[in-house]
Amino acid sequence: MNEKHIFLIGFMGSGKSTVGALLAERLELPFIDSDKAIEKVAGKSITEIFSQDGEASFREMEMRFLNELKSHKHSVIAVGGGLPSIDGSIQLMHELGLVIYLNTSLLTLIKRLKDEKQQRPLLRDLSDSEFHPFVEDLLSQRVHFYKQAKLIMPNERNSPIELVEKLIKELNKLI
Repeated sequence: MNEKHIFLIGFMGSGKSTVGALLAERLELPFIDSDKAIEKVAGKSITEIFSQDGEASFREMEMRFLNELKSHKHSVIAVGGGLPSIDGSIQLMHELGLVIYLNTSLLTLIKRLKDEKQQRPLLRDLSDSEFHPFVEDLLSQRVHFYKQAKLIMPNERNSPIELVEKLIKELNKLI
């Protein structure tokens, strides 16, 4: 199980960072949050990257991050919600490891993201009336990429710890 990276993909608010940190701890592997890694390299927040350099620049940074994993110790990696929609990224993740989609319903995502709007560059400037349609549209654009994962795990009713236990069982089946 620790011969390859384990990638957690899904929409923002799907629990990738929370579940990823717990899964890494359980598997005794390093945990990497792609957004945090990019912030460290760039010396600024994702919000600052978006506002100062633009989304296209951020997406280039995400692909650089992904390519650098070729020489990195095997880890559990939570990737940003938009990374799987970048050309070639899903294929590269499959080459580098196991890709797991944390599948979360639109209503659950809306509920989780409402309170986090200011920390999310793509959401922060949306009015309340724009918020739901924007999230729904963006999710519909990305879900095709997410569904290319090797393993799809529903993330609705379980606590993060319960989901990690289910993931461990599924990972053991794949060995």
